[in-house]
Amino acid sequence: MHGYWWFGSESCPFWGGYRYLSFWHFGVMIGVVIGVVALIIWAIKRYKINSNNALASLKLLYVNGDITEEEYLKRKNVIERK
Repeated sequence: MHGYWWFGSESCPFWGGYRYLSFWHFGVMIGVVIGVVALIIWAIKRYKINSNNALASLKLLYVNGDITEEEYLKRKNVIERK
């Protein structure tokens, strides 16, 4: 019975059968969790760097007189909302 094995067996790690998990399984699970957390942190840092670069470029356009103050403020609000 496949359903019994999946939902009620002691060998299923998802439904209470943790006594069959080895240290290797724990290590893999911990490695996956650490990898996902590291990926999320990397994505957040990359987003902040890109946002800072966009603001710096926008400030440079405003200082050089390429855009007006109104255009600067409008674009700045768009960048900060993202």
